[in-house]
Amino acid sequence: RNKLDHYAIIQFPLTTESAMKKIEDNKTFLFIVGVKTNKHEIKQAVKKLYGVDVARANTLTRPDGEKKAYVYLAPDYDALDVANKIGII
Repeated sequence: RNKLDHYAIIQFPLTTESAMKKIEDNKTFLFIVGVKTNKHEIKQAVKKLYGVDVARANTLTRPDGEKKAYVYLAPDYDALDVANKIGII
């Protein structure tokens, strides 16, 4: 299997109203990711690109064929600071 680079794994963050609520309430970021990526690769890519530790990652494939990842931050990070650094807020 060919290894994907971090930018092919994490395509872009979702910035919908419900995604913003998840950031504020649950310290959870939503990303659109490559279809062939797995949870372990997603966790490594988020750590490398944004410099934060990830507690866990859940994924789902949307009906339009894209893959969405729910990335939960480790407890010692402030989600709003990380969102500001990423450029979501």
